[in-house]
Amino acid sequence: MLQIDLKTFPRETGRKIAKELRQNDFVPCVFYAKGKENINFYAKAKDLKPIVYTAHKPIVKLYVNDATEPIDCIVKDIVFDPVTDKIMHIDFLGLLPNHLVKVELPVILVGTPIGARLGGKLTQVIHKIGLITTPELLTSSIEIDIATLNIGQQLQVKDIEKEGWKFTLPPSALICSVSATRVAEGK
Repeated sequence: MLQIDLKTFPRETGRKIAKELRQNDFVPCVFYAKGKENINFYAKAKDLKPIVYTAHKPIVKLYVNDATEPIDCIVKDIVFDPVTDKIMHIDFLGLLPNHLVKVELPVILVGTPIGARLGGKLTQVIHKIGLITTPELLTSSIEIDIATLNIGQQLQVKDIEKEGWKFTLPPSALICSVSATRVAEGK
């Protein structure tokens, strides 16, 4: 599981303070978890780039105001400026041991299918899957080996097996398939 340390600083709430922070290249954030008090803080925009601009969903080790013990969390929501595409705000969700958490993880296909080497076309339909699990079983992405897929074969959500994972999509949802092309049909 990918983990990233993030040093942050506490902040007051309010539009004026948030606007000032954004003008100085900081991003206002909030941390929340079940049974815990919300924490308002800010972080440097450049420190957030490895968390936001990645194909994986990392666990963030949050250090608020030089704390020695980090808080484990994940990014729950990001707000971007519609014009400049700058990060405006991030919500972090705390990970509590043995408590279910609902996340959306990226699907990463690994390998080249046999069918694609024979001239077939690989089509990935689902790029993210909603998942309900405990933090102990959480991964930064769902990597699926597709090297054995041949022309005419497909992979569905029910083909992903891992103890303790429950998907929000139906088991018959199509993740990817290898279909025949005219070149493959002519061989």
